[in-house]
Amino acid sequence: MATVTSASAVTLADGIREDLGNIIFNVSPFQTPFTSGIGQVSATADNHEWLTDNYAASAGANGVIEAEAIAASDSDNSARVRLGNRIQIAQKVVAVTKKAEMFDRAGVPGKEMAYQLMKLGKELQMDVERQTLAITLDGTGSAEGTIATQNLGAGTGRNIKATGSSSARGNSAGLPYFLLANQSVGATGAVNNANTGEANVLDPGNNATFVEATLEGLLDGVWNNSGDFNNVKLMASAGVVSSIRGIANGMSSTVSTDLNGNSTDGGNIINRVAVYVSQFGPIAVVPNKHMPINTAYVLDMSTWKLATGGGKKIHTTDIATTASAEKKLLECYYTLEACSEASNAAYYAIT
Repeated sequence: MATVTSASAVTLADGIREDLGNIIFNVSPFQTPFTSGIGQVSATADNHEWLTDNYAASAGANGVIEAEAIAASDSDNSARVRLGNRIQIAQKVVAVTKKAEMFDRAGVPGKEMAYQLMKLGKELQMDVERQTLAITLDGTGSAEGTIATQNLGAGTGRNIKATGSSSARGNSAGLPYFLLANQSVGATGAVNNANTGEANVLDPGNNATFVEATLEGLLDGVWNNSGDFNNVKLMASAGVVSSIRGIANGMSSTVSTDLNGNSTDGGNIINRVAVYVSQFGPIAVVPNKHMPINTAYVLDMSTWKLATGGGKKIHTTDIATTASAEKKLLECYYTLEACSEASNAAYYAIT
């Protein structure tokens, strides 16, 4: 259709302000269910250490003769175990130019530097979440086949602890390298062989369909070694949670009904699993986007701690201004503490 000859056709270049909303929508969710759900303690040395102890198994034949002599060598004491992990430094660098601060910005009512510090601070916490749960240094997850030995320079291989130096970074051992008592791997796989964070063996093996009996066996082990399910959670990626959901009545979707077959949920189709009711009690199912793929952890959250240096989780340092850009360094000095590995379990290689 032809334009009216007397009308003024105005384009964006002629001065109409662009239609830009004044709110910034962050499309990436910020969640750290593991590191936010465990205890927080202080680390005061590069080699962070803690002590563990355990009760002897109960004995049904504990009976003695009255006033029986006790030999000088008799003792039922057991030694405490000293464990440790190394400090890892995670960092983010924030750079904001003078122009970015002085001009009007959509969606940022205050300082651009304050906004970036908040955003990158959350990113830093998500990095810590992924690293503490990871099987490999790059955090890509539980791929089939053999996991290579640790190569800190390349950032590949097993996520075991390593001492930092002037030429190599320190590494905090990830959760799976403390688990020893309760593990399940796929065919051709090999379980972790130490609870010290420095094992040289852990291969998830070939992926296979989720088997509820395998999970139940792991839960048996957790209960035998803890007996307390009040703080136990089943944590997995969305894909593994979907596999767990599929065991409900042999189907992925169910409708709640009463004894007469009448719907009790208003006709809603339920296609989720929030709680797994085991023989030892209900366990919250927690999806975690930072989990290794094909992996589920049964976690007693009271048996893990995140130790951070300097009395706080994130340290902020001013860096010398480069040209017109103001820079700040965000750092987290942290390590993972495993207080009772036998109260936890790992189920690897799940499809």
